[in-house]
Amino acid sequence: MATKKVVLLVLHSELESAYPPLNIAVGAISSGANVILAFSHEGVDILLPNYIPIPSVGSIDIANGLSDFGAPSIEELITIASESGVRLIIVDNMILTNWNVERKELRWVLNEAADADLFLHF
Repeated sequence: MATKKVVLLVLHSELESAYPPLNIAVGAISSGANVILAFSHEGVDILLPNYIPIPSVGSIDIANGLSDFGAPSIEELITIASESGVRLIIVDNMILTNWNVERKELRWVLNEAADADLFLHF
């Protein structure tokens, strides 16, 4: 059976936009898939050392629910993803981050997505 390929594109940095791609990336890599997690110029803030996950207006209940549930932090999920072999890609941006990232053009990400078994953007 061929290895599955998953490409996730993070387009926003609000709290509710950060969790889904990170959770999917960790789940997919855990199931043996090759995973690319790409961050656009709006989503790349998640990788900054001082990132504070702020929910969108009207979504404060999400933050409270995640805290009450004991969900891992964004930083913990990125650490798990990175240490598990998820490729972290920064699209068309030059930021300083503590994570081991690659820098690629958007067209590279879209070419990877074209033959992926699963492509999602958030």
